[in-house]
Amino acid sequence: MSRNAIIKLVAKIALSGGALYYVFSHINLKEIGEQVQTASILLLVAALLVYAVSQVAAAARLLNLFRQVPIAIGHRQNLKLYWLGLFYNLFLPGGVGGDGFKVYLIGKYLKTELKKVIGAILSDRVSGLSVIVMMLLAFAPYIDYAIPYKSWLWLGIPLVAFAFFLFLHIFNRRLRIAFFPVLGWAFLVQGLQMASAILILKSLGVEMNGLYDDYLFLFFLSAIAGSVPITLGGIGAREVVFMWGALYLGVDENSAVALSLLFYVASAITALPGIVFTVKPATIIVKE
Repeated sequence: MSRNAIIKLVAKIALSGGALYYVFSHINLKEIGEQVQTASILLLVAALLVYAVSQVAAAARLLNLFRQVPIAIGHRQNLKLYWLGLFYNLFLPGGVGGDGFKVYLIGKYLKTELKKVIGAILSDRVSGLSVIVMMLLAFAPYIDYAIPYKSWLWLGIPLVAFAFFLFLHIFNRRLRIAFFPVLGWAFLVQGLQMASAILILKSLGVEMNGLYDDYLFLFFLSAIAGSVPITLGGIGAREVVFMWGALYLGVDENSAVALSLLFYVASAITALPGIVFTVKPATIIVKE
């Protein structure tokens, strides 16, 4: 690992640690512990399975883009490569991230121009972020907080979709044909992850009382915060957003932080099987 990579890793650890310390010093850890201990195991397992399915859908979304490059990779190869990326992104964020390793393997063993591979993976990321913003615009009119013109924010949804198409048109014209399939898969991914979040809330026995919109708005807002690469896999950043957002929206901050932590656990458990493919990653693409 280079010196710069070590410095970045230490900085991420420090930011994650500092953010978690800040959050834990402002919430009731005992209450969160009791909530988790008494949570419905059945619903938590269901949330985990739904999240895992969302990652299968995310792999299919990326495959749609790969095929337009084109990159000669099959469903099983792509799924293994995607899971390897999940593991690297979550457990080895200080070195070559999952996306970087996918670019390396595809470029080396499938002889694909790196610029095209990077373009496909970046478009995949942008599609996911675009749908998250659309979900925020959809939930914003229903949250219990005064936002200027919030009843009209849903009008921004088609504008975000157009912005994604414009991104493909300017940077990856070959990928424009995948616009509708990729957005469809992206909506499925976020819908499944939203369902996973709801199952976690139900497992904790959270009394929603019409607050679903508030919790889910915070859930998608935290997803954006977690995607900014300044902490370890988003840990800490999401919890800060949940805690601050809960204070503004009047939802239970302990339940909000518990949702964030359990969702992170679900993502970690889902990514863990990717360790199998770290032994001989080249065999994912090239059979020995």
